[in-house]
Amino acid sequence: MSFLENIKSFFALVKESNYDLLKIYEQDTNGFLIALLVVLSIILIIIFLIRRSIKISSAVKLVSNIQDTKDINDYDTKLTKLVTELPKRGIKVAQSINASKNDILKQELALLKNLDISEKINRYQQIASQYALMAQNSKKYKIDELTSFYEEKSKSLLDINLLKEIEEYYTNALFDENDIKHVNEIVNYANTTSNPSIIINPLQKQIDKFSYGYNLDLFKFIRGLDKNKASNIYSNCNEKLRSLFTSGEGLISKEILDYLLENDEKQNVYGYISKLEVKNHLKLLSKTMFAKRNDIDLDLSFVANKTDIGADYKSHLDNKLTENWKDLSYIKYIIESDGVLETIGHIDYRNVLERIERLQTEEENNKAVAEALEMARKAHEIANEAKAIARSK
Repeated sequence: MSFLENIKSFFALVKESNYDLLKIYEQDTNGFLIALLVVLSIILIIIFLIRRSIKISSAVKLVSNIQDTKDINDYDTKLTKLVTELPKRGIKVAQSINASKNDILKQELALLKNLDISEKINRYQQIASQYALMAQNSKKYKIDELTSFYEEKSKSLLDINLLKEIEEYYTNALFDENDIKHVNEIVNYANTTSNPSIIINPLQKQIDKFSYGYNLDLFKFIRGLDKNKASNIYSNCNEKLRSLFTSGEGLISKEILDYLLENDEKQNVYGYISKLEVKNHLKLLSKTMFAKRNDIDLDLSFVANKTDIGADYKSHLDNKLTENWKDLSYIKYIIESDGVLETIGHIDYRNVLERIERLQTEEENNKAVAEALEMARKAHEIANEAKAIARSK
């Protein structure tokens, strides 16, 4: 018996039994089970179609909703969901996205507008990645306009839009401590691109417009850069600073030198001043910094400088030696420092040496006397102990 004949026979039985399921089951168990399976299959298909229709409608609605999103995080969530839903929800969703693609992009750019540059770099990369995936997921629907749009935008968002954002940022940046984070992120991003110099070279050129030797904010900015993230800019800027401090011709402001002195980088200041060859600048620093702090090393760095600026360092050194004439180590430290002999003259230098010898002799004599007194005290204690023992016997 054919399948159709079985169906006719089963329905005839249903009619004869007056739709009594128990009788039907008893008389034609196989037919009953087959019919039940068919009914269940139809129900499942209907449920599947309804659910699919709901999800398609939801995806289409999402296309509309994303255009009205006011929060960038909400936008990213919806875009991610849309990209995920696209390959599963059919051509209707693809057509809806295609019709709204420009509006979706417009809303995205509007939401990115007020973010800082570090956040923009992060968001642009995320969205570009999603757009590339959108292009890939849309290929099955063979809507060339949709696929090519997202393929192109996944690249141009970074190569054009983000590049313009970065250019606008560094063109207007002051390069102070507030910019450290952003420049770190810019250089770090640039080094992931195929041609980092497109970003890094003009950025470096913009930084170089500021004074490395006089701009304390720039100095702090450079010192705060991350060596790993801002690699190229970090190296270039720090090399320029190093040259200022070591070349003998670099001009560094008192403001920066004071900052270093107050932040435990005194050796950089001492080294810079002792080697500075630019007379006018050395003279200016001498007038504003020599003998102005309780810092003998700073004063001695001026004394050590061989550039003649006609400064009177001798009086200050004489005062220091006189005020601390009993402090042997302090006097020796000064007298043995570079340039002191030439500054105070041979006669005064010899007098100080003689004073040092006298102090050393006094120190040795005092030490010998102290040792003798200590020995006498101990001998006296021993004698007293001996007398006490003798009396006890």
